[in-house]
Amino acid sequence: MSIQWKFKFADRVSDGGLLKILLGALSLAAGILIPDAAALAQPDIGLVAEEVTFNNGDVKLAGTLTLPSSGNSHAAVVLFSGSGPNDRDGALKALPGYRPFAVIAEHLAHNGVAVLRYDDRGVGESAGDYIKATEPDFISDAKAALRFLAGRKEIDSKQIGVLGWSEGSLIAAKVAANNPQTAFIISLAGGAVDGYTLLLRQTERQAQAEGKSKVKVAEVVQEQRRLFDLVLAKEWEKLNEVVFATILKRLEALPEEKKAAIGDLKSFARKRTSRSVSKFRHPRYQYLLRHDFGKDWAKVTVPVLALFGELDVQCDAAQNKAALKQILACSGNDDVTIVVVSAANHMFIKAETGSMGEYAALPKDFAPGFLDSISNWLRDKVDTKEGTERRGSKKEDQKGSG
Repeated sequence: MSIQWKFKFADRVSDGGLLKILLGALSLAAGILIPDAAALAQPDIGLVAEEVTFNNGDVKLAGTLTLPSSGNSHAAVVLFSGSGPNDRDGALKALPGYRPFAVIAEHLAHNGVAVLRYDDRGVGESAGDYIKATEPDFISDAKAALRFLAGRKEIDSKQIGVLGWSEGSLIAAKVAANNPQTAFIISLAGGAVDGYTLLLRQTERQAQAEGKSKVKVAEVVQEQRRLFDLVLAKEWEKLNEVVFATILKRLEALPEEKKAAIGDLKSFARKRTSRSVSKFRHPRYQYLLRHDFGKDWAKVTVPVLALFGELDVQCDAAQNKAALKQILACSGNDDVTIVVVSAANHMFIKAETGSMGEYAALPKDFAPGFLDSISNWLRDKVDTKEGTERRGSKKEDQKGSG
């Protein structure tokens, strides 16, 4: 998915990042992209950006509605972020200037489509408690965003769709499957299989991208499978033992200077184990690991655009592209466009291997054609200032240029 469960147990303490394979791949990893820095320098003055709030029950959510510079009755899309506490722009402290959803909003508004993006509950200006929130809470927030957008006079309520990145695409599928008012769905690096299967493949792909031998890859996958099975069985005491033993074993294999820097290895391993197991037990993680997202996709009857990165290790393109095509074909939805962006990773940035370890060092711009794949598809599906005639659906499966 990869929906990254952003907790600190994946801290790097070795060259390969201790626990990055063992525990970093636990998570359905978040969609991350780093847009071109020049594009982020100033907000676009040719667009209308309005600070808005809307309620989901007693939780007030805050966001930004970006509108094309002229006209009313716009087609619109709501953006759903990946996991981890995300603000409306998708900013990360570790990556200054990182504002992916702001860039997407400006690009689509320039192409005649209004965009609503909002802070997760408990983040930025939104109320609520992120840590205590469950997956149904975030799905409910997403539905509230759709209701709010449909009530705006500038928006054509019959042309509102959803765009989800990574875990956000799973929320988008869930919303679209149960909301007849959703006009279309755009999935960016989104899974179409159950969480267990997706995460196990994520573990394998990350190990391969790091250059591990076939034997080592198999060993890492088996370790991960054992952890998942214990989580599914809720055998918490046994899980605690296995995680502690695995962490300690890897710590003891570190060079002497690194072990000396850590200090008491057993104490360090216990702290990491406690934090890791507590995350496994969180209701949201339990939901993501157990849920079959293909069942949600099977209920989606509206036009679908799905983009995958060819080198994505967090949401494997081959695995999820094939699953999505089969699911939608079997359910009778033939208005499906799938684009695989060449040489792109989970962030839709051109990469060498796709490994998560590359992210910080890569050039900070999207792979060629990524944004245009979205806006061009939308021009075929909705009325925009760039093309007011709605054209026929495209039923294609293509590899994006890059």
